[in-house]
Amino acid sequence: MPKSPEPTAGLARLERLYLGTACFCAGAAMMVIEISAARLLAPMFGNSIYTWTALIGVILISFSIGGYLGGRLADRRAGMEVLGWLLAVAAVLTFAIPALGALITPVLEGSGFIDGPIFYSLLVLAVPGALLGAVSPASVRLYSLTWKDTHVGGAAGTVSMLGSLGSFVGTFLSGFVLLGAFGVKSIFIGCALLLLLLALCAFALGRVLMKSGVRVVVAAVLAGGTSAVSKTPANESVIHERESYYHHIKVIETGAAPRRERRLQLDSTSEGGINPDTGALILDYQHFWRLAAMDGRKISSALFIGAGAFGMPCELSREHPGASVDVAELDPQVIEVGREFFNLDKHPKVRAHAGDARHFLRIRADNRWDMIFGDAYNGVHAIPPHLATREFFQLVSDRLSPDGVYLMNIISAVQGRHAELLGGMLSTLREVFPNVEVFAVHPGVRQTVQNIIIMASHQNRLESVTGRRHTSGSVAARLAASHIPARQAPASGVVFTDDFNPVDSIIARSLLR
Repeated sequence: MPKSPEPTAGLARLERLYLGTACFCAGAAMMVIEISAARLLAPMFGNSIYTWTALIGVILISFSIGGYLGGRLADRRAGMEVLGWLLAVAAVLTFAIPALGALITPVLEGSGFIDGPIFYSLLVLAVPGALLGAVSPASVRLYSLTWKDTHVGGAAGTVSMLGSLGSFVGTFLSGFVLLGAFGVKSIFIGCALLLLLLALCAFALGRVLMKSGVRVVVAAVLAGGTSAVSKTPANESVIHERESYYHHIKVIETGAAPRRERRLQLDSTSEGGINPDTGALILDYQHFWRLAAMDGRKISSALFIGAGAFGMPCELSREHPGASVDVAELDPQVIEVGREFFNLDKHPKVRAHAGDARHFLRIRADNRWDMIFGDAYNGVHAIPPHLATREFFQLVSDRLSPDGVYLMNIISAVQGRHAELLGGMLSTLREVFPNVEVFAVHPGVRQTVQNIIIMASHQNRLESVTGRRHTSGSVAARLAASHIPARQAPASGVVFTDDFNPVDSIIARSLLR
């Protein structure tokens, strides 16, 4: 087996310092790449558990394969040049990630929410992940050689510790700093520059800087330049676009005044919309908040869990001018977009609160609302699991006025194989509320996934909806006609709790079907 020349004491210390730095930075870069890559997948596949599961799974497999191959490579050829090439190729491929992502996006356009993220991650991230996974085992061998192979265990422990610390720093740096301060493309280019610098240092220590470094720099410049100029296909209807800690946010406008439609899109999902000229709602399900006032009663207080495009809370405020309307929205950037594009500032009685809805309910122990409307989603189908449990619904119940009503929007079928989510929600809500009713936006469609509105209360509110005469063709008449009798809805399902909550699994099964 070829060996590198034994280093002097000073050079050995320098090599150990470099190897520790390389392992630390490679671990950090891997986590930054992984977390940032979720932002590339989100516009196509959403920011759901399916996206993260596919992404993390592919990275772990790649890292494992890289670890095995890196160890075998270090046994065959132990030298700084080998480590330099691992880092150099990883750097070039990291430079190319935005361009590769833009290239394969049209190819995967029709993929599902499970297989799409898997194929995307395999095509774009698997190889750089394997190369970075090979850095640590290669470094262990080189580190031990600086001690003349007398401290192999210490070398392994040091490299493992520094790699793990780097991963920790990369994780926190991504989540708390980078994604809020820089664009995704800039983050990838920054990571690639760091890996390129480490590669050039390895070539310098291996005394092959001029021989190998020039070629690597040329390849990096080409890959980085391609990514810098690459763009996703332009969409003329997008009038605003930004990144937040939670979402890729777009505001999309179509049509012409006075019939314009402006929608809020978070990642791959349309979250709601209004006519910006009149403030009118444009999506059918947005009108179902009116179920809380079908008997003519005035709503004095309301809470919306999830802002959407602020259409529902603003319309409620217009129709019930004295009402105090709260909105619990996780993403503060969505609130800013609401102020700028969805007329939020024109409704001073609508108060938006940035933060988790369950935490908001917990700290507002003295509040009582006449209506709470749950409309929080992560992607097209994914409900935040902690907002769909018996314990959460009990908290909702505690914050309702005595004759208050809880309305919840879910994406499910009324009957058939795709109704499993509805069955679970009904069973869970009935653990807390004695009166639970189902309304379908398209009541004639039973086995196809659609918006389902569940109404839960401690008082029987159904008579106020279906037992009254409504003007033909009116919104009230359509809402009354959308009621699904209990005998036609799922009779039973799994009760979701904080301890046992298979919401994600149920949705995944529905997607696979």
